[in-house]
Order: sequence, then structure tokens, then C-alpha cells
Amino acid sequence: MKFKYIQKANVALFAALILSLGACKKDDFLSVPPKGVLTDASTFSTQTNADLFVNDIYNALPDYNNGNQVDRILDAWTDNSNSGATNHEGQALIRSNALSANNATNGVGGFFGWSSLYTNIRKCNVFLKNAAANASAYDAAWYAQRVGEVRFLRAFFYMLLFKNYGGVPLLTVPLTNTDGSDIFNERATTDATVAFIEADCDAAAEILPLKQTSANLGRATKGASLALKGDVELFAASPLVNTNNDMAKWAKAAATYQSIMALNTYSLFTTSSATPIISTTGSGTTSTAYRDQFLAANNWNNETVFARAYALPNKGHKREGYMGPVIVRGGAQTWGGASPTQGLIDDYQMDNGKPITDPTSGYDPAHPYLHRESRFEQSIVYDGSYWQGEVFKSRIGGTNQIDLGSTSDISNTGYCIRKTLDESILGQTSLGTAPGTSNYQFYRYAEVLLSYAEAQNEAAGPDAGVFDAVNKVRARVLLPPVPAGTNQADMRTIIRRERRLEFCFEDKRWYDIRRWDITVKGPATINSPEYGMKITPDAAGNLTYEPVIVFQNRFSEYMNWLPIPQGIINQNPKLKQNSGY
Repeated sequence: MKFKYIQKANVALFAALILSLGACKKDDFLSVPPKGVLTDASTFSTQTNADLFVNDIYNALPDYNNGNQVDRILDAWTDNSNSGATNHEGQALIRSNALSANNATNGVGGFFGWSSLYTNIRKCNVFLKNAAANASAYDAAWYAQRVGEVRFLRAFFYMLLFKNYGGVPLLTVPLTNTDGSDIFNERATTDATVAFIEADCDAAAEILPLKQTSANLGRATKGASLALKGDVELFAASPLVNTNNDMAKWAKAAATYQSIMALNTYSLFTTSSATPIISTTGSGTTSTAYRDQFLAANNWNNETVFARAYALPNKGHKREGYMGPVIVRGGAQTWGGASPTQGLIDDYQMDNGKPITDPTSGYDPAHPYLHRESRFEQSIVYDGSYWQGEVFKSRIGGTNQIDLGSTSDISNTGYCIRKTLDESILGQTSLGTAPGTSNYQFYRYAEVLLSYAEAQNEAAGPDAGVFDAVNKVRARVLLPPVPAGTNQADMRTIIRRERRLEFCFEDKRWYDIRRWDITVKGPATINSPEYGMKITPDAAGNLTYEPVIVFQNRFSEYMNWLPIPQGIINQNPKLKQNSGY
């Protein structure tokens, strides 16, 4: 696929509130705002208007299903998926060693953008300042909760800045150049940035409820605030940032995740739907709960910690049209926006829980998809598996024959995504009417468990809590427990594999491989070739499986941190660019 461009729609959402930037002070009558424009005073004079302002901030949360550059996933910046098109930034910039301050990407969906994130942070600061000045006009309980929500949202936007850029300027008031104040700010240290986010999360967690119900579904909760805090602490404890391996940082992250577990609010989703996957692995899979948790019918299930919602008729999404197999029922259905790599496929364990590299696992390279763990067939569409009632064939001569020349939308690895997609929605229907209403999961309880296990394993070794957390995740997908007596190093390997498989196509891998500092070190995850699987049938129909290189990754260590756009550096003389750019 490999020269696809996206038309950008000029759609204005939540445009009801337009804030004036200033007013003439010489004559009172000149201070009257134009019709249709709301001043800060009028915006925050009523609780209804102030609530609309908060809703607008929520709308600025990353929309990975409908935002700009929607036909791509963040996993394509990693070793999980080859890019859907050669012009996509995952291949053109990140894995081609071509990123610079002059072509700095705003990321998948445009949500790593330095300017846009600070615009969102300014909205948070505007609310906190003006709502405080008008607090007497509001219901006290409403005001307290919205302050907690907005502090959570501010922390969320700072989290994206921190995890992509490192230490950043910390702003708590809306800056203005009309009062003589200095609008230029230096970057804070990474420790100061983490502490700032932690403080916002703690303040939010103190105020917010354990659950939101009815019309408030989707708003921040105590658990969401703690999950965001733990996310930042885990990143800060990891090798990329914690170069001295300070054990206290690991322990702090573990304690935060343990506090979420102690809320007794969340659990893993374990209910399978009445629509089973037609299994071709021979594993006798009976559970589809892992797949089904992402379906619209199971929105706001007990595993959801924080998610973005969609609603018909005007706010559905098109994920089924952007992802999945291209040719279905004889015609092109999707944009084929992802191509899972052979490296990801090889990480899926056998149904006995052993990696395929274990000579006792039973893995057969002549029948590579037999007896693989259930997450494999719940996540991947592979040659010989079923999709929307027909057999998917990426083999040579098949309807979705592997596109080794990158000339069409068809996968150039031989694999497509199943996970997060509703198989009942045809791709063209999705692209035409945006019928998708499945939530996008920012945080779910499986991440709480595996993040706790990782932090605790690093801080104290594989104690009973580590085994219990990891085994809960494995049990949901019918894998046996981790062998008793597993040491710290082996447990680290297990946890990292579990994270890769459990969270694939959820936009987590980019942060994991960077914080573990393995992009160019160790396995050199994005400084090594990417492979697909070429499958060739003979005259008798027997298949030969041949791993083939589909892209040669190139990545420099300094690119573990994104560059601040050069235009921003030029505007602010106090900003220091990340090293290497």
C-alpha cells in the first residue's frame, strides 16, 4: 500500500466555545465582544458553559480510531508491524533513521505534537484558573470533580510529552504576552516532570470516584488517575531514564500499581461471546474473551480503567475500514493499515506455554501455526485462518497474496490484524458510514497486572505477587502458570514477552522498547531486519514456509527521544533540543 494519502476533513468539533484573546481597555463600549464570541467571563459564569469547556478538553484526548493519519498504528513504529504504506512515518522516518528537528513528526493521529499538546494543556490551565474565580456559581460537588478531571487531563497531556520528549516546560497558568510576563520557559528535568505529573494524578485520585456511571461514563476516575501515575513512574524507573537503576523508582511504581489492585474495582474480562473463532491451530480454543473485550458489546467492561468512547450517529469510528484483510469476498474492503511482522508471530508461545525456540515445545516449522497459544488466533489473521466467513490466503496465488513489492494495500508480511476489529462490520461499510462504537482502551487492568509484576520483579525479585499477577494474565488466555522457581532474569524475559503479546496493536510497544532501551541494544528491535512469511504451494497443495526480509530497519539511539520541532526551538530561546538532532 504503499503510497496512500489521507484527505483531511475540515470538521470542527465542540466549536461552541470560542474564547476571545483580548479586548480593548480604552473605552468600555469597545469591550463588548462580537456576537457569537464568548469571553472567559461568559464561558465560566455558568456551570453549563463551564461543563462544555471541560468536554472540549476530553475531546482533545488522542483519537487513534478517527484522528489524522488514521490508517496507521503506532505499532508500525516498532517491530510489531511493518508500515501500511511507504510514506507512513513509521517506515519513512522512524525505522529509516530519517527523523530530524526539521521533519519532526506529530505522531500517529497527530497526538505527539508539541504545539497541540501545549494547546491542550493551556485549555486545562484556563479552566483551572477561571473556574476557581467563579466557583461560587457552581455546585460544590460538580466543581470538585471537574477540577479533579481537568488535573487528570493535564497530567495525561504531560505524560505524552514526557514519554516522547523527556523533561519539558511545566506550565500551571495560561501564559499571555499582554501583561509583560515572560512566556518563554526552560525544560524541567525528567525528575521534576515526573513529580509534576504525579502531583496532578494524586490530587485527581483524592477527588474522583471509583467508578463513573450513566452519562458520566468515560470521565476520569480514581483508578484512571493512579494508572496514569503508574504509567509515568514505570517509564521513569526503566533503563532509558533510570540509568543508575535506582531501586526506589521501581518500588514506587510497584506501590502505585498495587494501590490500583487494592481498590477491588477491576478484574480481567473473561466472558466469551456466542460467536467463536473458527480455530485452525488445532489447539481447541474455547475462550474468546481476550478478543471480545474490545467489541462494542463489551464497552465499559470490568477490565476497562480508562477509555475513549464513540457514539452514533455522528461519532462512530472507521477502524474496521482502516485495518484488517484487504480482499474479502472478491473485492477490496479495507486500507490494510497494518502488517504484523514475523518477529511478532514468532513470539507467540505454543499452547503448552513454551516458546517456539524451546526444543520441547512441539513447534513444527513445516506447520508453524499449529498449537499456538489462543492470543495468536484471537489477534492475527494468518494464512489458512478464517475472516468474515472465508479462508484468508496470503500464500502465493492466494486472494491476499503477500505483497513483497509494496505496490498495493495488501499486507507485505502475509499477516493482518484481527484484534480490536469487529468481524461483523465490512470494511467498505466502515469507511462509508463510520459505524464503529467500540471503545479505544487507554488503560485496562491487564496492564495494571503486568506493570505491577515488572516493577515488583525489578524492585524485589519474583515474589508471590509477581507470579500471581503474571499467571492471571496467562490463565485468561489458557496458558499454564509460569514455572515455579523462575528467577528474576527469566521472569523479566517472560514479562516482556507477555507485554508484547497482550498489548500488541494497542499502541504500547513504542514506549516499551524505548524505556527498556532495546531499540538498538540487545535484540536491537528496530535496528534489525523485519520479516514476513512467503508461503508457496506445490502442485499437490503442500505448503512451503519461507521467512523473507520485507524491510531493513535503521534506527539511531538518540531517536529514543523525539526532536522538538525546529520551529518551536526558534521561537523559544530558552529551549534546549534533545541530543543528536
